[in-house]
Amino acid sequence: MSALSDWYSSLADFTFPTMFVRLREDEKTFLVSGEDKNGVADSLKKRIDRTIAALPGSCFVGADTVSPDDAPSFTRKKSHSNGKTAISTLLASSKVKTALIEGSSDRLSIRPYRRMDKTREFRLFIFNKELSCMSQRNLERHFRRLEGRRDELWQRAVDFSKEIIPFLDQENAVVDIYFTSDGNTLIVDMNEWGKCDPLLFRDWDRDWSEKTGLKLMAEPIKMKGDVKVSF
Repeated sequence: MSALSDWYSSLADFTFPTMFVRLREDEKTFLVSGEDKNGVADSLKKRIDRTIAALPGSCFVGADTVSPDDAPSFTRKKSHSNGKTAISTLLASSKVKTALIEGSSDRLSIRPYRRMDKTREFRLFIFNKELSCMSQRNLERHFRRLEGRRDELWQRAVDFSKEIIPFLDQENAVVDIYFTSDGNTLIVDMNEWGKCDPLLFRDWDRDWSEKTGLKLMAEPIKMKGDVKVSF
C-alpha cells in the first residue's frame, strides 16, 4: 500500500475524507515499544481524540501505509470513537510497528469508518495510463450476483479510471476501489505496481497492455451422479 498522505491531496475528492496525525519521535517510540515515558500516551490520545471529533461517527485508525488488521482485536473492533482504543489496537499490530521502525510511515491516518460490502470492492490495474484489467478484491468465494453485472461494473471502472488518471504521478498504478450503493466510486487504497497481490491475475509476469476486462472468481464445479473416489 502506498502512503495515503502521498496521494491524498491529489485525489481527495475521489476517496473517503481523511485526516492525518504526524507522529513525533517519542510517539513513534511509544507505539513500537509500548513504554509510556513522560506522558506520551496521554498526549497522543488527546491528539487522536481531537481528530476523531472532527470527523463524523466512529473512525478507522491506522498508519498511513498499513492497516492494523493483524492486531488480535481487529476482527472484533475495526472502528474507534476515542484515542484510547485506537492506541490499544495500534500497539498490538506488528505491521504498524514494522512500518514505524523501517520509516515507511511517520503518521497516522484517520478516516470515518464505513462498513464495506465485499461484493463492491475491486482492484484496478492501470498500465501506461490506461485501465488494463480489473479483479474481484475479496477472493473468499464466488459471488453469483456479480456475473450478470460484469459489463456494467467494467464500464464503471473505465469511466472512473479516466477521471483519476490525469492526477496520477506514475504511469502504472494499482488502485483498490469501492462502488457505493448510491452510484459513486471511491478509492480505498493505492498500491505499488509489482509489489502487491495481483489477485486473480496470479502473478506479474504477463502482458499488461492486453485489456482483459473484469475477472471474477469462478463458480465452483458441481459434480453430479455416482462419483467414486479411490486412494
